Amino acid sequence: MQKKYHLFIWALLFFHFISCAQKMENKHYAVIAENCKMLDKALVQKDTLTLNNLLHAGLSLGHSNGWLEKKTDLLRTLKTEKISYLAIDQVGAVVIQYEKKDLITTRRDLDVTGLLEGKSFDSKLHALEVWIKERGKWQLLARQSVKRME
Repeated sequence: MQKKYHLFIWALLFFHFISCAQKMENKHYAVIAENCKMLDKALVQKDTLTLNNLLHAGLSLGHSNGWLEKKTDLLRTLKTEKISYLAIDQVGAVVIQYEKKDLITTRRDLDVTGLLEGKSFDSKLHALEVWIKERGKWQLLARQSVKRME
């Protein structure tokens, strides 16, 4: 009888920990999903104030055309007419692939339209993003996009 009681207690503790872990993942998922929306919107609107808060100082941004940017490069480029994002539409949901206490990687599919040096472009992309939590807020640390084959 005592073995069944101990087994029951262990089972309750196990399910409690699983429940807590799922709540944490759901909490992080909501924040990251919202950050992704804010990031896309800020890029379209050239909102450098929002981008400054969302982007980590050590940002590494790899574009599908091989172009690499740091945070300062991206913010400076957006102020010029070199690139203008007209629309960034997320296709499907954000997929959290890996999660640790202060690190999350996501995969997203994006449809992007814009102007690059005055020439229009239309890109269907896969984006791998690395989000890091510092001083209580999640920031984009790295992003690499590649063209999506359809």
